[in-house]
Amino acid sequence: MPMGRDDRAVAVLAGRGWFGDDRVALFESPDCILRFQGGRALLSSGGRVVASGDPLRLIEARLNEGCTGVGFFGYEFFHHLQEDFNARQKPPDGFPDACFAFFSSFDTISLEELEAPSGANGVPVESNVKPEEFMAMVDAVRRYISAGDVYQVNISQMFTFPFRWTCGGFLRRFYSAQPVPYACCLDFGDFSVISGSMELFLRRTGRTLTTGPIKGTRQRASDPDEDRQIREELRQNEKERAENVMIVDLMRNDLGRVCEFGSVRVGRLFEVETYSTLHQMVSEVSGRLRPGVSLGDIIRASFPPGSVTGAPKRRALEIIEELEPHRRGPYCGAVGLLLPGGDFVLSVGIRTVGVRGSSGYYWAGGGITWGSVPEMEYGETLVKARAVLRAIGG
Repeated sequence: MPMGRDDRAVAVLAGRGWFGDDRVALFESPDCILRFQGGRALLSSGGRVVASGDPLRLIEARLNEGCTGVGFFGYEFFHHLQEDFNARQKPPDGFPDACFAFFSSFDTISLEELEAPSGANGVPVESNVKPEEFMAMVDAVRRYISAGDVYQVNISQMFTFPFRWTCGGFLRRFYSAQPVPYACCLDFGDFSVISGSMELFLRRTGRTLTTGPIKGTRQRASDPDEDRQIREELRQNEKERAENVMIVDLMRNDLGRVCEFGSVRVGRLFEVETYSTLHQMVSEVSGRLRPGVSLGDIIRASFPPGSVTGAPKRRALEIIEELEPHRRGPYCGAVGLLLPGGDFVLSVGIRTVGVRGSSGYYWAGGGITWGSVPEMEYGETLVKARAVLRAIGG
């Protein structure tokens, strides 16, 4: 199945998180595409700009017309939401801060209908930070924690590699390496985003708003007994529980901005989910939205996701901006499906690959607390990168 023409966008969603079942959804021939880049939001159709203005209002208008939106809010989209934020100048990455295609319909396919993934063993992978530089960032965060600025900050590194696949072929390769609830590829012609996220940022179903923050990761073992011990150690680990509950509290606060007073509840706490390469600690928070709350209201109250920023969120954002030498682009933003009528599913943009031209970009990070050990935090980013490294043959 061909993917990626310059004159149209193509999207594929796979995993049980999107629709609650195993269907693979193919979206083709969009009615229009919204891009937010360089501070301007433009809605185009048939190669012509048909509207401009506030990106969230433009998105809401398309949904009110009965369209289905598929796309992403990039991490740096929060600069638009917090206009007083002092953003540091960083090398441009070429990715929009938000991009959504809007469709009238979609087809259900099997993943095997996408291009067969080609082999590309031995692909060279380079990070933009050296191990000692990443560990220095960990130490810097710990100094901020000691000074009382923050409790936790998420920091990351960026990997670059030659991209030798089609968007659809890489999704098959990636998803086969690690099946996840929120897999997708978004091919906008001049760039692509492929995501294999385990983490729910926000799901709206009627007036119920739910989030599923992940904090705490362990690499799996090949020996079943050892693997069970690793899983149990993660579940009982005090540092991981403390880190997880910080983000649960942050997300409770974010949901409380748009939900009815007293309705925000923690449904799951410290549960461990197992995937092909790792174990992760997951919690769940939900609340009942106040009447009249829109998608834009929810995004303004909660973006970017707390699990990939830190607490308190505003100060964590400032420290990330200071320490990281790169833009995050689609990484640590929100990738997802927006339905007419108001319901939506947004995953956290982790395990995400961005593609421009012949270059692929992948980011991996972790939450830093006072108890963090720099060498271990660096190693955790490599554990999180393993499924992508396996998919690219690096």
